[in-house]
Amino acid sequence: MAQSAYYDPQQGSETGYQPPYTGFFNGKFWTDTRYRYEFVDQGNLPKDARASTLKNKTGVESGFFHGFRAGVEGEFIVELGPDDFNNTINGKTEFPIVADVESAEVDQAYLESHNIPGVALLGGRFLENLDNERYVGSVAWRQNDQTFDGGKATITALPGMTGLYAYIGNVNRIFSDDSPVGNIPANTHLFHLESKKMTIGTLTGYTYLIDLFDLDPLSNASFGGFLKGKQPLGDGFDYHYRLEYARQIDYGDNPIDYAVNYARIEQGLSWSGFTTTLIYEFLGSDNGVAAFQTPLATGHIFNGFADVFLVTPPTGLQDFYVETKYKVSAKSGGPFGYFDGLLLLAQYHEFRSAVRDLDYGSEFDFYAYLPLRNGVYAQLKYANYRADEFFTDVEKVIFGLGWQY
Repeated sequence: MAQSAYYDPQQGSETGYQPPYTGFFNGKFWTDTRYRYEFVDQGNLPKDARASTLKNKTGVESGFFHGFRAGVEGEFIVELGPDDFNNTINGKTEFPIVADVESAEVDQAYLESHNIPGVALLGGRFLENLDNERYVGSVAWRQNDQTFDGGKATITALPGMTGLYAYIGNVNRIFSDDSPVGNIPANTHLFHLESKKMTIGTLTGYTYLIDLFDLDPLSNASFGGFLKGKQPLGDGFDYHYRLEYARQIDYGDNPIDYAVNYARIEQGLSWSGFTTTLIYEFLGSDNGVAAFQTPLATGHIFNGFADVFLVTPPTGLQDFYVETKYKVSAKSGGPFGYFDGLLLLAQYHEFRSAVRDLDYGSEFDFYAYLPLRNGVYAQLKYANYRADEFFTDVEKVIFGLGWQY
């Protein structure tokens, strides 16, 4: 979570607080271009998807002028070559979904103020990634980001902790403005409180009141918290962990009266660039009628890259999985030193229901990311979901080549 770097707790009424001033034109510029080819074989559809798309995201942010700064970002997606895929609005339902729609949109447009000591205020259209993005995220894996219209306050003046409150009045979803579900009016409140790092780790508590006017069955209120940290074990080994629990109930105009639990337990070891983590995630169900949902999340990074469980089944979900990753560092020397920054990641999932003892299926995932020169990078992703008692077999191969500045 972003924090203000401009509040000095030693400043009191005698010296006064001076808002940051760097000059309006002393800002920053960024651009991000990514080509993506995605192949999807879905067992219950007659044709395979082949999507070839190119996106560019370009933005500029001013410097501080008497404590204020402004930013704007545009995002543009075009199809190149094969368009044999269901982008959710083109009517090609014989193909699997690849939710990358041709579009040209204002991704962000905001005004930020640092005029109150220890409080950063922002209003407009903004991008937000909270914690591990389980509840709120920008869905950056897709070509079109998810952003929000509203405002937020980041509070660093609290002793020993950082707080955030955000209000969302509209969700700009990944499906583009042309989609009937591309913009969702909302009355959503996010409360988030994070401690400073302690011996046992970092404690975080949250309350998320998510009311989505056109998606009433997904409106919910979640109350929870987690502890995460890392402890050295000696000989270069580190033990890392995350323990999380939440309770979710219906909220807003959700027509279903329900209450469910959520839990996530992570335990892992890291050594010399290698990290192996055992993870158990439980998304509860209320007697098979309704289940734990996170409609504003970056769902792609949870429960398998095949995206089978973006919406939790009514019978809930248990995800037992192991993740192993290795990041190459030039400092380690050897032949891999030529691939400095290369990230290799593999996961294996076993999926079961939270009630009724259903064996949903299993999935193997692989991901590779290689930074090249001058901001250029390449990425490869593979997902293979094998169905048992839920959905159908899904296999995906995705290649990307991008440039960031």
